[in-house]
Amino acid sequence: MKELSPLRRTIGLVLVMIGGFWAAISLGFLEESFMTGQRIYTVLGAIVALAGGLVLVIKPRSGAATPDEGE
Repeated sequence: MKELSPLRRTIGLVLVMIGGFWAAISLGFLEESFMTGQRIYTVLGAIVALAGGLVLVIKPRSGAATPDEGE
């Protein structure tokens, strides 16, 4: 089983944290902000957090195709 690279793990975690932060602000769990009460930031936060989760869960293919050198 191939382990995630540190860069991929960092990107995934940062996306999850940013998405969660946006959703928490827009839902009113954190201080008042221009984002508070705005549904779009809840949706965007959920999408960004989900994307980060997918980066962490989905493993890269080990035998990725590379273009031929002659072409």
